[in-house]
Amino acid sequence: MAGKGILHFDGASKGNPGKAGAGAVLMTEDGRVVSRIHEGLGVTTNNAAEYRALTLGLKEAIDHGFESIKVYGDSKLVTNQVNGVWQTRNQNMKELCNEVRQLKENFNSFEISHVPREWNAEADRQANMGIRLESGAVSEEHGDI
Repeated sequence: MAGKGILHFDGASKGNPGKAGAGAVLMTEDGRVVSRIHEGLGVTTNNAAEYRALTLGLKEAIDHGFESIKVYGDSKLVTNQVNGVWQTRNQNMKELCNEVRQLKENFNSFEISHVPREWNAEADRQANMGIRLESGAVSEEHGDI
């Protein structure tokens, strides 16, 4: 499925750190859903869950052959760290950010932007579904195409 994609991602943690999940929604440029995916993360922080959600979504986009991706998430920390606006001091966050930076090399074009929470509702729903999964378990629902 070469072409341009849109990715929404979100992480959730009940307790911070607490039982966590990652969620992502991958769409075509015209808004058709390719897949909705969520993963159980066990116990981790909200920021780590956000990064895992982004990683999960980027791997999904790579698997579907997207060459260009526009990414949206409601985590200012993740979007600003990936864009290099904010420094990454925490070692775990640094490793997660570096993983994202490596994954983004698979795309000819990569943009990541912060959006208000209400614009990220489906990814949030996926992340909350991920909380109910065992750590490492991934569930994918194919979309419209």
